[in-house]
Amino acid sequence: MDQIKWKSYWFKKIYNMKFVLPLPPSINRTYGVSRNGDHAMYKRKPVKDWEFTAGWEIKRQMMGKPVSFSGPVKIGIAWYYQFDRDIDAGFKVLLDLFEKQQIYKNDRQVREVMYIRIFKDVKNPRVEIELYDHN
Repeated sequence: MDQIKWKSYWFKKIYNMKFVLPLPPSINRTYGVSRNGDHAMYKRKPVKDWEFTAGWEIKRQMMGKPVSFSGPVKIGIAWYYQFDRDIDAGFKVLLDLFEKQQIYKNDRQVREVMYIRIFKDVKNPRVEIELYDHN
């Protein structure tokens, strides 16, 4: 898999990264509401487990190269599902994961979503994410 591609234009380094990760949990398994009366939202165990697994997969695919975006980022996402489902919760936890893995400092750096594509792949469900320097 090509995870990191470097290109030089006019002495400026522009890079992109591509990651292939397991699908995040569905919306019904993502967040819960605290029952102690304060209505606080929390991440459920399936999301925490996915963050752990996907986080290690990011590290493996980066091959120890410390790369992070310091400026604006644009992304493209391709979802490969076994069956139709919503992508809204998966989108949020995916952006949060890249922040947690220090691919960028804050998900507010994502300035453009170039594409969101949805495909059916019964044998290999996954999400493929490409991140580009927005400059």
